[in-house]
Amino acid sequence: MAAVRVGVAIAMAGLGCAHMSMRPERPAALAAGKYAVESIRSRASLDGVEQLIEISEAGTKLTDSNGSEHVLTERGALMLDESGACRLALAVSVDGEDPGVSDRACTWAVDGDQFFLGDASGAGTRTVYQVRKSPGRVVLEGVNDVDPSGKVVGDARGERIVLVERPPQFAGRSADRTSEEQAAREIQEYLHDL
Repeated sequence: MAAVRVGVAIAMAGLGCAHMSMRPERPAALAAGKYAVESIRSRASLDGVEQLIEISEAGTKLTDSNGSEHVLTERGALMLDESGACRLALAVSVDGEDPGVSDRACTWAVDGDQFFLGDASGAGTRTVYQVRKSPGRVVLEGVNDVDPSGKVVGDARGERIVLVERPPQFAGRSADRTSEEQAAREIQEYLHDL
């Protein structure tokens, strides 16, 4: 993932003449909060071949170069803070083994129906996703990778993240991060609650 310039474009009705009507504010395509990651599809190099790999809660079958079949499952969370900071945590298990946990700090921004996701530095490239909403779910479809100036530097088509909006008892938890250790504990608790 790449870095994101923190900045959310907010459409606000301007002041005008009395005969001009005010447009209703359009709801954000994606808002601060906590989301479960139902599935994630991204580019990965397996046995020296780059391909799109999708990992889901339900499990994904994958065949290695020796012809052996493996089942990958994931549980994950994406936590978006109003400040533009975020955390993406994934616990991925292969064939039911203890999962490996990836917990990455990131940055995010929304501009209309586009979602920008990048690394914690905010200074490198970022991935642009098209946001599609359905009841209880948010689907982020990869569009491209852009540098800090907005120039397209890579293709993200085919990449996808499916998020599940969490019930209020999960969404109401604090997103404060006082230390990396505290953040890791919160991620583990959140993944356990999923």
